[in-house]
Amino acid sequence: MRVKNNKNSFFRITAVGIIAVGLLLSIKSSPKKIDVKAPVFVPKTTLMSFRLMLKEKHFKKIKEKRDRALTVGVLQTEDTDFVPINLNYNNKDYKAEARLKGDWTDHLEGDKWSFRIKLKDDQTIMGMRKFSIHHPETRGYLNEWLYHKAMKDEGIMGLRYGFVEGVLQVSMKDLDTILNKEIGIYAIEETFDKRLIESNKHKVGIILKLTEEDMWRENAKIHELANLTGTTAVGKYNPKYGKSDDMTVTAYSLQTIFKDDALKKQFTLAKNLLNKYKTGQLSTSMAFDVEKVAKYTALANLFGSVHGLIAHNLRFYYNPITSLIEPVSFDGNSGKPLKNFRNYWKSKGDTQYRDALIAVLEKVSQQDYLEELSKKYKNEMDSMSIELKKEFKNKPILSLDILKQNQEILKNTLLALKQERTHMEKELLN
Repeated sequence: MRVKNNKNSFFRITAVGIIAVGLLLSIKSSPKKIDVKAPVFVPKTTLMSFRLMLKEKHFKKIKEKRDRALTVGVLQTEDTDFVPINLNYNNKDYKAEARLKGDWTDHLEGDKWSFRIKLKDDQTIMGMRKFSIHHPETRGYLNEWLYHKAMKDEGIMGLRYGFVEGVLQVSMKDLDTILNKEIGIYAIEETFDKRLIESNKHKVGIILKLTEEDMWRENAKIHELANLTGTTAVGKYNPKYGKSDDMTVTAYSLQTIFKDDALKKQFTLAKNLLNKYKTGQLSTSMAFDVEKVAKYTALANLFGSVHGLIAHNLRFYYNPITSLIEPVSFDGNSGKPLKNFRNYWKSKGDTQYRDALIAVLEKVSQQDYLEELSKKYKNEMDSMSIELKKEFKNKPILSLDILKQNQEILKNTLLALKQERTHMEKELLN
């Protein structure tokens, strides 16, 4: 029995040895995985540079979303659309997540797709943790930058806005390589959170908006049906959801709001205030800081930024100190010639709003207002214009001549408002 056990032990030891040698040989003979380094990005401008790096499977998810939107005609986004990315900004790496952004497909054409980006671990760039990057044309190139500067100069809450140059890199799993696509100059735009409020030197509060998800959902159905039937979608907005009265008041960062008793109370007050305004129970001057609304309206018209006066594009800050709502400049698509003066949403008939508007139009309709504004930001605008023209040679980078034309409409509006006020005063005297 003892001899038999020794023989069995020998065979077991031999078998283990053979297996071990086989494993060593297989490891030695298998190809070693090479760490592929990302191609070096050499910017063509002096703008801050960024690099978006993501895995093949995550890029595929984004591309499928983009292709679907091009088919339907509208981009519909969800929180589940976000994918993990690595962002390198100004030679520093950040962990982040990104998804496509934009409503219409002008944000998805060609290679310059628009993205919404959120940095992780409470990190920031340019003071922002959440921001968007998009083709500069979708907002009006340098006109939008000057629009936000003018707004902030008048005490209106505005976004941090600038320009960067970038590259998109996709790590291909099976090819052990990195696809590299230089995507050129992008506009970078702040989104809505407490950092926006703090950078504008306001007390942390609530930023409200009108929901537009139902509108875009219906819009997508209309365009999809038109594509399937070979017809053309008539108009951009579904009649049911295209009206502001059918939109619900909501706020950014709802999860954060509902975890904080003070913010939750502010949200209730702010939502009730805006709802009463929406339904006509309160006038503009009762619900809003009317002087700021007048300034916002005048400047939006001056810059041809009336896109930002459409109800679902409006953003509202509830000031917990004054208990009033203030406008936030956003999505002006600036630099457009103005056809007709556009008043603030549901402001008709409010005499305090009219008088405040007269006061600000007296200022911004004058030639010296634009001259002083241009002089103040000349060096920055000249520098950015040079860089933007390297890629967008024949585009309207800055449209000061159009703004001067818009001032003529502002002057005519001012005259009409003064006449209206005089007429009303005479009627009261009689």
